[in-house]
Amino acid sequence: MRYLVLFSILLLFFGTAVSAQETTVEPSPTLVQDAETGLAYIQEAVATVQADVKKSQDAAAASELGVNRAFNLLGLFEAIGFLVTVVGGVAALLGVTRLFSAQSELVEARKKFEEEVESARKRLEKETLEKEAEIKALRDDLTRTTSNATLALSYLPLGESQYKSGDYVGALDIYLRALGLDENNPIIHYRLGYVYTQSGRLQEAEHHLKRALEIDEKFSPAMAVLGYTYRRIGEKMETGIERDKRLNGAERLLQEALTISPKLVDDDGESWWGSLGGLYRRRGQTEQAIYAYDMAGDVVPNSSYAFSNLALLYMQQGNREKMIETYYKVEKLAFNEVQAEVDNYWAYADLLTARLALGKLKEAEDTIEQVFTTAPEDSPYALESLMDTLGRLARVMDPEQAEHVQSYIRRIKAYTDSQSKGRAEADEKEAHMVAGD
Repeated sequence: MRYLVLFSILLLFFGTAVSAQETTVEPSPTLVQDAETGLAYIQEAVATVQADVKKSQDAAAASELGVNRAFNLLGLFEAIGFLVTVVGGVAALLGVTRLFSAQSELVEARKKFEEEVESARKRLEKETLEKEAEIKALRDDLTRTTSNATLALSYLPLGESQYKSGDYVGALDIYLRALGLDENNPIIHYRLGYVYTQSGRLQEAEHHLKRALEIDEKFSPAMAVLGYTYRRIGEKMETGIERDKRLNGAERLLQEALTISPKLVDDDGESWWGSLGGLYRRRGQTEQAIYAYDMAGDVVPNSSYAFSNLALLYMQQGNREKMIETYYKVEKLAFNEVQAEVDNYWAYADLLTARLALGKLKEAEDTIEQVFTTAPEDSPYALESLMDTLGRLARVMDPEQAEHVQSYIRRIKAYTDSQSKGRAEADEKEAHMVAGD
């Protein structure tokens, strides 16, 4: 009976250990494809396995304790020890098997995760190299653009010097070179427009001046030159609505430019108020013209240009005394200008006009040669403008004085015709040389 009770106790401990192992064995979760989600599942599985192993170990320990007690009671230590070893081995085997399975899944997931990380690293490295190449290209382009822009600006003083010397073709060549380096520079377009206008190439001037204003719509120098260009174009048109529209456009642009910059001067150092005065004068708006030329005289008080025009306007108003007084002032200012700048054609033109108006024929004869010497070869407009001024002077003088003025107009006309013929012959000769004749 005692042995039966002891044996029952052993069975009870054995059954408890086995039952503890059986209730903890569960199927492993399926490995998901996404690396991060798989890792979460695997971590959970490992935690479950560890808990199961702990339970198994606790159960085995409890079983071993019970068996030891039985052996102490029955003296069957070796037999019960073997039995406990078997039970513990089974429990440990089940736990280890579960752990190995989870570890295998973890290794596989980690492998896939590392592959994904490596792929992302390579992709990021490729994108980084591409971005670095793009940034380098932009930096190189910026450096090149900046360098070109700086070089283009360095051409401008050279072009200005050529213009001042009367070499308009040379000035245009330099400005076009500068434009090739920096085509979006409004100053270069403005300079081109100005020289084209002075050369009588008004359509080309209009193109560049419009381009300058596309780049900077409030660039007042370009605005003023475009207004002057429109005035020149309008003056060549037949009387009609299109002519009026062109001249109205010229007035608007000049007024807007002078509103932005009231003291604005052109590349010859003259106030743009003078150009607006010329527009009013041609329209017969004498009072507006006098106001504009007065403004020009205030802006550039040492220039003879505005006062030369004012003198004729005073005569048109019947004020001969004020005309003569003003022409004395013109003579003095123009003389000072040519002393300071011996190549100043416009000052020589004003000096000639003043001396003819004052009846100083000997001095006028000396001056006409300087006019021809300094007149820009590439600008027929310069001498045309002088002939227009002298023609207006002749109309307000007495017949004898008017005839002297007309004789100078004929001489200037003969000179311009000779120059035009010479340019035409030179162009024809150059064309034959190019053709190989």
